[in-house]
Amino acid sequence: MTDTFSRRRLIAWTAPVALALTALAPALPAHASPKPAPALTTGPVDKDLNGDGVADLVALGGPGTGLGSGVWSALGVKSRKTGVGTGQVQTPAVNIGLRGNGVSGTASPADFDGAQVITGRFFGFAEQDFLVYYPGGVNPGGAGIIRGAGDGTMADPNLSGNQQSIDPSQLLDAYGNSPLAVVNGYAADGVDNGYPDLIALSGDAANGYRLGYHPNLGMTGGYINTIALTNPTPNGGSDWQNWSIASTETASGTALFLRNAGTGDLYLWTGVTMVDNGDGTGSLTRTQYQVAANWNTGVAISTLEAADINADGIPDLWAVLPGGTYQAYLISGLTTDGTATVTATRARPLV
Repeated sequence: MTDTFSRRRLIAWTAPVALALTALAPALPAHASPKPAPALTTGPVDKDLNGDGVADLVALGGPGTGLGSGVWSALGVKSRKTGVGTGQVQTPAVNIGLRGNGVSGTASPADFDGAQVITGRFFGFAEQDFLVYYPGGVNPGGAGIIRGAGDGTMADPNLSGNQQSIDPSQLLDAYGNSPLAVVNGYAADGVDNGYPDLIALSGDAANGYRLGYHPNLGMTGGYINTIALTNPTPNGGSDWQNWSIASTETASGTALFLRNAGTGDLYLWTGVTMVDNGDGTGSLTRTQYQVAANWNTGVAISTLEAADINADGIPDLWAVLPGGTYQAYLISGLTTDGTATVTATRARPLV
């Protein structure tokens, strides 16, 4: 199956890399020394739901989240001075999941209880769509893709053409395990056919836990192959069950945040590229940074979203806590010799 799958993906095209430009600083009085202008990225912005060039926040509601059942969308706030995201979002957030997931039959926001949600161009168009994954519940390992409306909301999933299901069998690992979590893998394998791949975290106590890569065949929901990744955890271990992941895409490619809630370790992998060994296994090449130590140690986070919030080319994080508050963490000063600079915005209610 692997050889056939690879041949079918050779027709894929490679998207151009987003360009970077330097914003012009406003004129200053002659006696003042101008500050260096921030380097801003241009082109399509990942997690931008309404096309205004600023990343937006999407959070799952339901029991234990501090938010009502459903999917909550909050558009990013743009700085009037710099024209880039500030980390704040427009509140109250809007529940865009009121019509359900288009499958369960209840057509209610409770359809999303216990799910995870990620965004991406899963229908292959310009709009950001929503992939809803269920690690447990009545259809464990199943998922559904709902078309994005392009304005921060979902198209009606109960109407034909707006929803595509993913069968649990499509995402199983070699031991028959469904993922504990999935994130957008973009085109980390170097093949961009217009439909994002997936990166998953799965396993069991008997056979161990690991990351897995799910290449897309070139169609909505076209995941038919799982590549077991041999990468150890950021600190060299094998306890992937203790880690959570969040992904985004910048001009330098796919980026992956990795968080161990128990230890507070927060790492960032940039330039993530999947290398397929051709035998059902592979690995992720990347540049690793330890962003922070003792970052929100032991703190429950109901939604962790990665995005280049302030358009400086460095991925940032939004965290939504079970109390219903959100907070942005803007990352700068990446170095392989120590931890980065993490600037947190003030925690505010999401709704």
